[in-house]
Amino acid sequence: MMEARQPAFDSFARYAAGYQPFPWENADEDAAQAADVKGKHSVLVSLVRFWNVVAAIKQHCPDFRSVVDVGPYPGTMIKVLRHFFPQNFSYLGVGLGFSPDYRDAMAGLGGECFETELDPDFVAASEAREWPVRGADCVLLLDVIEHLTNPTPCLDAISRSMQTGGKLVITTDNVTSFAYVYQMARRGISPNIHPLRSSMFYRGDWRPHFREFSRDELAFYLEYSGFAVVEHRYFDREQGDYSLDQAGQITRRRRYTGLRGMIQRIALSVAPHLRDHQIVVAEKKRDFADVVRERPQPTTSKSEWLTMRAQAGL
Repeated sequence: MMEARQPAFDSFARYAAGYQPFPWENADEDAAQAADVKGKHSVLVSLVRFWNVVAAIKQHCPDFRSVVDVGPYPGTMIKVLRHFFPQNFSYLGVGLGFSPDYRDAMAGLGGECFETELDPDFVAASEAREWPVRGADCVLLLDVIEHLTNPTPCLDAISRSMQTGGKLVITTDNVTSFAYVYQMARRGISPNIHPLRSSMFYRGDWRPHFREFSRDELAFYLEYSGFAVVEHRYFDREQGDYSLDQAGQITRRRRYTGLRGMIQRIALSVAPHLRDHQIVVAEKKRDFADVVRERPQPTTSKSEWLTMRAQAGL
C-alpha cells in the first residue's frame, strides 16, 4: 500500500483516484509505452510531480489571476488548478499541435490556446509568434525545458508575458540523479539521449529530450532572462509507480529493491541532489528590456569571451 505521507499528499492522491481524464490522456496501449504507464492517466502516472506543483503554487502564488501554461498537453493542469484554487483566473496554453478537440476541451474549462514555436533554434522549427499576454502572475513550464535545444528564447518569451513579481514554476529531470550516476559508474552508459531517440531523427511538434540540467545551470538560464530562484527542491518523481487497485485505492510499488534499492535509499538520504527530478520556483525581478540591455551577449571575439568567463569565475 501507499506509504504514509503528509495529509496534503493523501488529499491529492484521493483527487487522483477520482480524476476523470480527457479521452487522449490515458497512456496509449502500444508497444512504445513502458509497462508501468500503460492504461494510466497523466495524473496517476506523474502523481508526485503534480502534487509538488500544486504545493509550490499554494506556497508562492496562491492568489494568481492569470496563468500561462507553456507546453500544456495533455491539458491536465487547467483541471487541477480549477479544482484546488477557487478564484477566477484566465488560462492560456502556449505550444504547438492543438487539435480542434483539445481547443474545445480547454474552452469548456475557460481556457484558451495559442500556437507558437517555443524553440526557434530547433532544426525544424515552426513559426514563432509574439505571445498575446502581458502581466501574467503565474507561469508553468512543467517537464518542458529539457525538450528545448535552447531554453533562452522560451524563457525570454515567458519573461515578456509576466508582471514583475510574477512566479514561474519549472519541473524537469535532474542530470545529477542517482540513476544516471549508477549507470555511468556500473555500465559506462551516458545520460545523453541516444541519437535514434533524438530530434536528429524525429522532428515533429512533440520534441524528444535534448538535454537535462543541473541546479546551477537552471539558475543561470533563469537569471539570464531576468528571474531569481526563490525555491529549488529535488524530489523523486516515481513516475508510473502508482496504480489503482480493484477497490479504487492508490497503491505504490517500489521501483528498486535489493542491494540497489538499499544503496539508493542511503545515497538519497545524504545527497538530495541524487534525486531524479527537481522543481524550481523563480520570480521575475526586473523589466525585460533592462535584462536584455545589461546581460552578456554572444560574441565572436575570443578575448571578450574569455573575459566574460573570467568575470563569472569560469
